[in-house]
Amino acid sequence: MASRNPIKRINFDPAPCTAPEIRSMVKQKENWGGWATTLNDAPILEYIMRQVGCDDIAVKELYSMEEEYLELEKSCYGIIFLMPYNEHYETVSGEELSTLPDGMWYSNQMADNACASYALLNILMNLKGVPLGTQLEGFREFTKDLLPPHRGQAVDSFTSIKNAHNSFCFRYEIEDADMTLFDEAYPEDVKPEPKSKGRKARATSEEQQAAQDQVDQIQGPHHYIAYVRVAGSLWELDGLKQTPFKLGPCDPDNFAACVGKRMRELTSRCKDMSIDFAIFALEAARGSKLEEQHQENARAIGAVERRLQEINSESCLSMEAMKSGIFVLQPLPTETFTHLSELTEQQLLEHRAALIQKQREVEVEMDQLFNEESRKAVELARNRHDYEPFIFEMAAMVFERQMEEKANKPKPTPKPKRKAKKGGC
Repeated sequence: MASRNPIKRINFDPAPCTAPEIRSMVKQKENWGGWATTLNDAPILEYIMRQVGCDDIAVKELYSMEEEYLELEKSCYGIIFLMPYNEHYETVSGEELSTLPDGMWYSNQMADNACASYALLNILMNLKGVPLGTQLEGFREFTKDLLPPHRGQAVDSFTSIKNAHNSFCFRYEIEDADMTLFDEAYPEDVKPEPKSKGRKARATSEEQQAAQDQVDQIQGPHHYIAYVRVAGSLWELDGLKQTPFKLGPCDPDNFAACVGKRMRELTSRCKDMSIDFAIFALEAARGSKLEEQHQENARAIGAVERRLQEINSESCLSMEAMKSGIFVLQPLPTETFTHLSELTEQQLLEHRAALIQKQREVEVEMDQLFNEESRKAVELARNRHDYEPFIFEMAAMVFERQMEEKANKPKPTPKPKRKAKKGGC
């Protein structure tokens, strides 16, 4: 019987460049002890999960927090919300707890700039019955009896997720983060005095102040907050808070809509700036579902073929049909397909045709997903590369070439001045 190769999972981590300059930058990221800020991009969050062995969960960006839109999201495991970190963030509403509920995993954020990875883990560690991979399962087992601050320290020491998190940072971001830590640790009494300004700045108008506030809102720091359903209730897991916040009862079908209500409450405090937010939903990866469906259809076709062989061998698929790409498998010993014995030959042929059509539709989806994963892998490889050294080197080469051309350019010979003719009357 013909067989089809299952969909290939794209390697999000292409082979590293062997150039010494590139390898030194990669090594610098791996040896760095801090955390860099993360771009608000769904493939990057998904890449972080893949690097710690979580292959069965995907990240999808949501483009609205309205109830009608979020009601369509019926099967997401959790939601991550990115919002500006400013004075509006500090106002929270919910039921603060003195102790965590049984079975809840929560970690305080103990490292700066790491809120994206903390938000991911605060969702993943609370999922039941979802395969997370060996690393995450072991990490959950290792930290299950720890307090939230101690879990936060364990996350800070989780090398695999830290390297994945920092793989998209640039050299200047590492330097800026180190300088920030240096400034915080620098003694106040020995800090150099700021230079005095010659004149006082003019007081800005209300319009200018509002414009500056909007710039600060967009360019300022942002924070990732996780939302997950535990024990029938919606929880806000914010690593910067001492404990999680219980927002109320929540059903699985309206989980996303309940989160949307909370997000609209938070965004209402930032008037005229509601566009500066991002929403990411964690859901089951399509690849695993499609592969499972593809295998089931192939075994069902194989069961029909076996039944047709018993009734009329001439009705079976021909060798030409097999070679055309129809994927057929023998049924598993545990699969009986007893209902096929009640169908006539014509009904079996119609059932087989429907299964083949369904199988081809699944294969089209698998091909589309493969192309999408390939595109994301290329974009991730480009985003991970630090172009700053190349730009500096290229600019220096252009400058040197211009200087050489200017030095080698022959100086023009000055033309002799012509004497003006005298005219008479």
